[in-house]
Amino acid sequence: MINLKGFSQSQILLSLSNSPGKVIPGGYVTLFFDVKSSTPFSTPIEEFIVLPEKWTLLSERKPEIVPGQKDLRYFFVIGTPSECSAGEFQVDFKFSANGQQLSKSVSISIQEVRKVEIFVVSQPEFVKEGDTLHIEYLIQNSGNITEKIALRTDRGKIENQGDSIILIPNAKTKVMVSQIIPFTENNAWQTSSELTAVLAGEKSPVYQVTAIPVFSSKVKKIDRYFRFPVEIGGGYLSYTYGGKHMYAYQYTVNGRGFVDQKEKHFVDFVARGPNQFVFPAIGSYDQYSLDYQYKRNTFISLGDYVLQLNNLMEFGRFGRGAKLQQQFRKIGYTVFYQKARFYFNQKESAGGKFIYKISESSNIAVNYMSKNVVQRDSEFWSKLVGISSVIRTKNFQLETEVARGFAREKTDYGAYIRMQMTKSWLSLSGNLIYAGKNFYGFYNNSLLINSNVGFNITKKITLGLNGNFSDVNPSLDANLYSVSPKDRSYMAFLSYQLNAKHRFFVFYAIQEREDRQRPSQFHYSENFGNISYNLYQEKFTLFYQGRYGFSRNELIPDNTGKRESFSNLAQPSFRIFSWIWIGSYLEHQHTSKFSNANVIQDLFFYGGNARINLKRNLFATFLYRNNYAPDELYEKRSYMDASVLLDLKRHRFTLTGGRSFIPNMSNSDQNTLFFSLRYALKLNVPLHRKRNIGTVRGRLIGSGFLKQGNLIQLGSHKFLTDSTGVFAFEGVVPDRYYLSINQNESKHDGVVPNVKMPMFVDVKADSLKILEIPFTRTGGITGKVEFMKPNRSGLSSFLVQRPTVLIKLANETTNFMTELNDKDEFSFKEMKPGNWTLSAIIPGNQDRFVIEENQKQFEIAIDKTMTVVFKIRPNEKRIHFSEKSFDLSIKK
Repeated sequence: MINLKGFSQSQILLSLSNSPGKVIPGGYVTLFFDVKSSTPFSTPIEEFIVLPEKWTLLSERKPEIVPGQKDLRYFFVIGTPSECSAGEFQVDFKFSANGQQLSKSVSISIQEVRKVEIFVVSQPEFVKEGDTLHIEYLIQNSGNITEKIALRTDRGKIENQGDSIILIPNAKTKVMVSQIIPFTENNAWQTSSELTAVLAGEKSPVYQVTAIPVFSSKVKKIDRYFRFPVEIGGGYLSYTYGGKHMYAYQYTVNGRGFVDQKEKHFVDFVARGPNQFVFPAIGSYDQYSLDYQYKRNTFISLGDYVLQLNNLMEFGRFGRGAKLQQQFRKIGYTVFYQKARFYFNQKESAGGKFIYKISESSNIAVNYMSKNVVQRDSEFWSKLVGISSVIRTKNFQLETEVARGFAREKTDYGAYIRMQMTKSWLSLSGNLIYAGKNFYGFYNNSLLINSNVGFNITKKITLGLNGNFSDVNPSLDANLYSVSPKDRSYMAFLSYQLNAKHRFFVFYAIQEREDRQRPSQFHYSENFGNISYNLYQEKFTLFYQGRYGFSRNELIPDNTGKRESFSNLAQPSFRIFSWIWIGSYLEHQHTSKFSNANVIQDLFFYGGNARINLKRNLFATFLYRNNYAPDELYEKRSYMDASVLLDLKRHRFTLTGGRSFIPNMSNSDQNTLFFSLRYALKLNVPLHRKRNIGTVRGRLIGSGFLKQGNLIQLGSHKFLTDSTGVFAFEGVVPDRYYLSINQNESKHDGVVPNVKMPMFVDVKADSLKILEIPFTRTGGITGKVEFMKPNRSGLSSFLVQRPTVLIKLANETTNFMTELNDKDEFSFKEMKPGNWTLSAIIPGNQDRFVIEENQKQFEIAIDKTMTVVFKIRPNEKRIHFSEKSFDLSIKK
């Protein structure tokens, strides 16, 4: 007989029976641990949980051990600190029984919270012209990750911080934004101060803006005359074209403005001459025009003017004649006569249209036009009649037009459709232009079909398709150079807006383009991929475009082969100083599509540009290009353009020059050098003496303060009150003004106006405005905030960091806000007597703290100071357990 004895230890399994998921800072997580043993548990049993620093155990439930028990469940509620950073944290549960020690680690993920807030801490009630406005902002990181924040302001400058700051969670900093208030001709206006915080990696910035009243600090003389602005001057012009050098001198007189004080009659006139030579590209032609407007519904043009009747018949023609246009509530009409000046294929035209307004967003019109056309040495009249309509709403625009033309005893038709529709997820647009061979309007023998559809997948991503078929012959003036090659293209694109600074555009295209000029410089078909990138920064911008594909040169007869074609384009731009930008143009093309011999060429195009804006009176621009690709669309080609404008209020000097290319001209020398220097003197011609000037008189009322020596300012007018508090302003131009009071030493005695200051005052023509401004003695408020300890231990006991507290005092018309000092105290001094509401605010942490009686209603009394206390305690979270048990089952 063999006797065997075996000894083995019972197996214990420790597991987590639930998944905690992500937890927000200041929240809690519930964990269930199951312990299973193959043999009954024997005492002693030990268990404990290990938490990260500053985490707390809000509640726990341990099972009662009974003889023979093999299964145990432990329940823990764990609180996370409100300032807990984002990331993974480990919780360990340790268990010891039956001589075994086990441990279970649980990874808890704290959710990332990004929240940056901007508050206005202090701002003046008003500011004067010429002063420096200081606005103090508070920036607070109420999230749980460290934020790198780029600061910028479009008004003024940031004084005490750099272009960017770094804020750890729950940190805050103050930013001072200052700007110099300019001098204007207005009596009263408003300026704004703004601060923008751009979070790294976030598309939407945080923005705060506030408005401050501004009034003039200069004493301006009252102009007793109603004046009309006029400019007189002259210029020297020269150009070299076709080997000939020509120059001329011209005079200019122009004026624009109302000729009556009630603003019923508006006049705009230009007289420029004599007509020594015509070079429309630099405006050297003579011009005599007069535009008159009556009550904003009657318009008359005499002399030279631009005619735009509709899209099909006449889209833009410069000529000499007359036009009358009237618009009433529901109907309107236009009649005109014009003789074209710079389009030699057209002589004179006449016609008009009648419009019926269906609603504020739609109308329908009937159009008629008769024009004398010259084509291939043949002269004839083209008579056109049509119907057009327009619908414009916030998300939808539609323009339609159909026309019938009769010329040379033949009838033909034209059509025009333009549609745009935008939705939150869809953008759709399309264009159609059709003009028959015997339709002689703005287009002739033309067809254009264009459509585009975009799908907004997200706020950053857009997918779309585009198709274009263009074969149009527009009738353009000589002063509007343009080329319209034949174009057939199909495109699929992707647009990705990473954030406000970065944008990508990718597309694949198949296209064919052909030059309309003879001899043709290009005719090719190609398919290629394109990637474009835009970078926008405060001091640097960049546009890059790269293309790769294959092209076939259709200029070569029977050419069936495609050759490799690629290009790279870069346009960087730098802001050297706040008043100057410089940029460059760099492009390389590797292609055979422009070669008459179908050989691959390496084409290089380069150039530069500069833009200067100095002290709001000196403006300059410069552009240089060495050359252009033959298929570039343009209105005019400029190899070099330079312009300088010096505006000295009454005197203006303009210098322009450059080298330009003129298309559609037979001269082989297309390098046109031009130069012009102009001077203008600004005059305000008196038309008649003003009769409707108002007067403002008033006095300070009340008792217990010194009424003499208070400075009253009405717009640009100032007045010191006498011993009885009386003030007066004579000869005030009708307008809306700010009236403000700069008090004398009475302000230190606790006396303030009992109305909101500064106040608006409307001065009417030929009227006397009487004002009574009551003054009153003031009261005050002092207070303190007490931070209370939590009643129970747990999550709330770890909220020891004191939050930012703002105290707001408000009534029906005014509100003030302040912060606590280092002793947790606050005060409001020199407040007007009356009913006020005092409230305490915790920005960004409202759910983590409780303010007992956070709003208090009371009445401020004269010469009395009230004391107020706010009590703030952590928001204690409690978990209630039910005595009931629930059986859960899953049925398959």
